[in-house]
Amino acid sequence: MTKSSTASNLVAKRREGGITRTLNDIALITQRNLLLDIRNPAVIVGATGFPVFLMLIFTASFARVVVPQGSYADYAQFLVPLSIVQGLLFSTTSIGTALYNDLDSGMDTRLRTLPIARSALLAGRILGGAGRLLAQVIIITLVGYFIGFRFQTGILSIITFLLLPVIFASAFSWIAVFFAVKAKAAESVQVSMTPWLLPLTFLSIGLVPLEGFPEWLQGFVAINPVSAAAQALRGLAIGGSTIRFVLETLLWSVAITVIFSTLAIRAYQRRNV
Repeated sequence: MTKSSTASNLVAKRREGGITRTLNDIALITQRNLLLDIRNPAVIVGATGFPVFLMLIFTASFARVVVPQGSYADYAQFLVPLSIVQGLLFSTTSIGTALYNDLDSGMDTRLRTLPIARSALLAGRILGGAGRLLAQVIIITLVGYFIGFRFQTGILSIITFLLLPVIFASAFSWIAVFFAVKAKAAESVQVSMTPWLLPLTFLSIGLVPLEGFPEWLQGFVAINPVSAAAQALRGLAIGGSTIRFVLETLLWSVAITVIFSTLAIRAYQRRNV
């Protein structure tokens, strides 16, 4: 047996090391992606700046229209959940772009020569991106505090408030990963995501109540997953009946993850043939 075939067998054997070894590989790739983000904080700041600026502009522009008898703080209480969901969904584009850069630069090829599970490369990208998304949720929430947003619930609801949008946006990250694997240029990921993310976030109850939309559009707004996520976060912040919207958000997350993780993994395997 030659040295090359021996090495090849060792790599193949290492890749089939079972669930424990696969989880360890995913943790290593996740750590690598988190370290890249930590060493390049401009990525997090840039991705967070967009929803923060929109939140401040919308508060100044629409507070008196949506809450005519209320204050700017009242509208901030209404708007911050949508700003979090909107910011995280647009950040999924950068997660897809980062994957494309790994594929295009040859980093992915080098990683695949290592004795690690193939699934670790995509799963590690998603989990590493989730760490970035959590940092964004915390920053946007803190900025929201400066304009009047307040938690009126317990610690469990606050923790759920911070984690739920990360789970929701991570599901959409699989869509960005799918487009990244299929893309021929880095710009293609953004071009594939932005045109439908814009109406998805704006045609929701995040900015104005359902009654503020034309009747012919209210059906779409009501079933829009962004509406469910925004309503769930509002309930987690101020209290009230939230279970329905939390479950609805989680169901959307599971459905999107199942569909697009399957498509992304298949596309990734075909790309490597």
